[in-house]
Amino acid sequence: MQDPARHRDAYAVFQPMQTRWRDNDQFGHMYNATYLELFDEAMNMSLIDRGFLDRASGAPIMVVVENGCQFLREVAYPDRLTIGLRVAHIGRSSTRFEMGMFRADDDVESARSHFVMVTVDSATRRPVAIPDDQRAALETMRKP
Repeated sequence: MQDPARHRDAYAVFQPMQTRWRDNDQFGHMYNATYLELFDEAMNMSLIDRGFLDRASGAPIMVVVENGCQFLREVAYPDRLTIGLRVAHIGRSSTRFEMGMFRADDDVESARSHFVMVTVDSATRRPVAIPDDQRAALETMRKP
């Protein structure tokens, strides 16, 4: 059973995104894999804005261990999108991100995604505790 669509106010951070002509299949709607690409891009943009993903720093990195997508309403080129993001859970080494995809100025999401990420040592790729500065940055994306 699918949860009801969320409203924009369920999310803490927003990233504008643009669909592209190549995103559509022969039936005129967006490929399933493209949804996850757009969600991933919005999440990475939000993390970069907070100092994550600097490979040269040697700081721990986050890797995806799970993701998923629910399709609620059709999205297709040339839709302009906004992807809302929130941190739903922060554990010792893992974080759960939840995102909603909104068409244009719609207040209700057209698709929903989640990504579970684990913080790992950048050299050994073994799980480590989320550093305090990263944990504080993640807290800025929490939404009750």
